[in-house]
Amino acid sequence: MTTTLKALGGRLRGQIRLIWLIGLNTFKETIRDRILYLIVVFSIIVIAATLLAASVSLGQDVRVIKSFGLQAMLFLLLVITVFSGTQLIWREIERQTIYFILTKPVSREIWLLGKYLGLALTVTLVGLIMGTEFLILLKVKGVLELIPTIATICFILLESYLVIAISLFFSSFAAPLSSAIYTFLVVLVGHSSSTLWLISQKASPAIKYLLETIYYLFPNLEKFNLRNELIYGLTVDRAQLLAVLGYFVGYSLVLLLLALAAARRGEY
Repeated sequence: MTTTLKALGGRLRGQIRLIWLIGLNTFKETIRDRILYLIVVFSIIVIAATLLAASVSLGQDVRVIKSFGLQAMLFLLLVITVFSGTQLIWREIERQTIYFILTKPVSREIWLLGKYLGLALTVTLVGLIMGTEFLILLKVKGVLELIPTIATICFILLESYLVIAISLFFSSFAAPLSSAIYTFLVVLVGHSSSTLWLISQKASPAIKYLLETIYYLFPNLEKFNLRNELIYGLTVDRAQLLAVLGYFVGYSLVLLLLALAAARRGEY
């Protein structure tokens, strides 16, 4: 029994090591992409431009800085996620490097999880760059609320990680352009969940059923939105934050399991 447990433990450590190595290699590849550097530079310019926008905001400069900066951060992270996430699998197929990888003792599942980890590391690095700049910006203005701001940035990153899982799910069976379109539509619906729910309550029974199905089936990305709480100084319930964290874990696991199932049936 002890020998069996040791063998299972050794095998698990080996698989985790493979996931980490694939993730690290994916991280290096995505960091080398020129478009990623352009987005990082652009993000710095955009967040810095909040100072200019604040100067014409009629006394609402703090709210403008927080709103514009956080929206820019979310938008640019989603651009990186959608663009890179929908390219990861097909880039390997196009270069035929995946066939070399799969000839080694690496399963499709390990490979896909490594890709997820690598892109998550990339998004984390870019998010930390933009988040640090945003914190410095608020510090200079003398309006930094450290803990709420860090929490808001962390939930933006959580949303980006969930979108990575969405993009990998679609890219496991669809072409890059189709995957990008599908992912974009899911993100759009995910940020319109509250509106869809309100419309469904006033619609006919058939339309109500359709909209409520979409509401429960698609991820509600507004759950990760703490921007209004930060901007208007509202208190966030810790139980609510834990519930959103559980929502993220559950939904991400489902998407990754579906992506793994699709990869297992794939032609590559």
